[in-house]
Amino acid sequence: MRRSGSREAVDLWVRDEGEGLPVVLLHGFTGSGDSMSDLVSPTTNRVIAPDLIGHGLSPAPDQLGVYKMEAMVGQLHHLIQERFEVPGVLCGYSMGARLALSYSFEHPQDISGLVLIGGTPGMEDQEEAAERAANDARLASRIESEGVSEFVDYWERLPLFASQIHLPDEVKRSIRRVRLAQRPHGIANSLRMASTGLMRSMWKELENLQIPTLLITGVYDQKFTELAEQVERAVPSARHVIIPNAGHAAHTENPAVVRRCIEEFLRKLCVE
Repeated sequence: MRRSGSREAVDLWVRDEGEGLPVVLLHGFTGSGDSMSDLVSPTTNRVIAPDLIGHGLSPAPDQLGVYKMEAMVGQLHHLIQERFEVPGVLCGYSMGARLALSYSFEHPQDISGLVLIGGTPGMEDQEEAAERAANDARLASRIESEGVSEFVDYWERLPLFASQIHLPDEVKRSIRRVRLAQRPHGIANSLRMASTGLMRSMWKELENLQIPTLLITGVYDQKFTELAEQVERAVPSARHVIIPNAGHAAHTENPAVVRRCIEEFLRKLCVE
């Protein structure tokens, strides 16, 4: 476990192990690098799993600017420049998928492959985006006023995560522990500034994305499955896989199948 400096004045906590093709695992909102670390084996790849800003063991500054998606791209770029000798793969879930895709348009030369789990290229409708940003800002204020425990209770009841009710108790407890360990102002600032409603829409740029891309969604996650189908049609090198018995967090709900999909994707990259 080593730290990585950043031009955005953030010192991210990073788990870095193994050898081979580097794969950066980017967790979702309220997660941590540990919540992604089992997706890729360090016996076959170099696995780099940072805690993103405001999460886990990484700093949670008071200044808001460093939580913007553009700033997170800068933090990730510094990490990649510091650690990569060859182009690597970005594998992100939800917020991490949005970060991976955002990064790929800014620094395509650094990336040999993309794995996006439950991701979106942003929101095209400006009114819808503004409403989403406002809702996220209100929820961020609730986190700060009511605390993490009350927020986690609310978050776990969202329809987006309804399929997780069938997870083994020990898995649900592990997910909850990670969420409860977050700092209120860290995840509030992340939600407030890295909202899907505030990130730029990348839909019109997708046809220019030349990086091999694996799109993963759970069969119960209708919204993001439909989004992935649209992305697959737009990106020349994209392939969409729908994971059975899984919802939004497919890598958590059906990890064995998701791991096999990612391993197959990485093997093909190495052959090519």
